[in-house]
Amino acid sequence: MGPGVSVVIPARNEEDFIAATLDAVFAQDPPPDEVIVVDNGSTDRTAEIARQKGARVVQEPEKGVHRARQAGLLAARYPVVAQTDADTRVEPGWLREIKAAFADPRVTATYGPVELYDAPLLDRWLARYLFPAFLRLSAILGQPNLNGANHAVRRDAALAVGGYDRPYAEDVHLGIKLKKAGGRVVYRPGQRVRTSGRRLKKGRLAFYGVHIKNIARRLLGLPEHYGPNYFADRDR
Repeated sequence: MGPGVSVVIPARNEEDFIAATLDAVFAQDPPPDEVIVVDNGSTDRTAEIARQKGARVVQEPEKGVHRARQAGLLAARYPVVAQTDADTRVEPGWLREIKAAFADPRVTATYGPVELYDAPLLDRWLARYLFPAFLRLSAILGQPNLNGANHAVRRDAALAVGGYDRPYAEDVHLGIKLKKAGGRVVYRPGQRVRTSGRRLKKGRLAFYGVHIKNIARRLLGLPEHYGPNYFADRDR
């Protein structure tokens, strides 16, 4: 059912999370055609654990999650590339939803809900109930919000528009580029994942506020602004 899928997981120093992430990916029915962990300069056992679990490890020493995503996109051997994060657990049926969507040759990208598995109750509630509404509204406004933890792209189409070519919101901008190129970018409610709440460590205002601000700026055609330290953890 559907085309072959390469699952790509960017990772840097993720030895505490990567095993559970890979277990969930390999447990999919149907199984992935290949699983690639892009080791983005790890100094821990991330690459070793990934190999032990059966993943193919690709090295990208130049730090930056956009570079790791692009390296995985380039290394993928199958026509559809699904990306998730190293602290994320894909839910049963995740890959089936992706394959079903890409059986339509007009589809160039899919994305789905992202819930939290270890955050405070309020944040878990917001992720479960408000985030899907936000994703649907973004699609209506012509701003499909691909999330790094949960999206898939048709490899050739993504490469044709430059792939993950910026160090911020690389996932969102790829979805927008694919839509502008005439492809179908579709939201799939059944394409569900659960991710870590560690992104909230800087506080709710820092996390939610910067994204709301930049969504508004994109809609107004203004340049985005994340501040000098927002992505510091991506490049250290």
